[in-house]
Amino acid sequence: MNHQALKGNSELLILAALARQPMHGYALSEYLKEEMRDLFKFGVGMLYPLLHQLEKDKLIVGRWQSLAGADRRVYSLTKKGQKQLKARRQEWQVMTNLVGKLVHQIA
Repeated sequence: MNHQALKGNSELLILAALARQPMHGYALSEYLKEEMRDLFKFGVGMLYPLLHQLEKDKLIVGRWQSLAGADRRVYSLTKKGQKQLKARRQEWQVMTNLVGKLVHQIA
């Protein structure tokens, strides 16, 4: 699997995950790890800078919550994040359709 292709779509993956439910960073990392069947891992060195950038861009918002006796920053999508997710999903669909069409034509 081409990790660079997935890395280039990290924003989309994070937004899609947070659209399912708000999560703190570790829970988000574990969710993505499970969903991607360990083929691509969001380590903390990659995940937290992305979360901070998405928050700076106002696509997500983080709020401190006490969970199981520990304070954790729980992230959720903003309205702007929901719009961005919709746009990125449409871009992804166009790209996958185009690549699929071209790849299957060549045989």
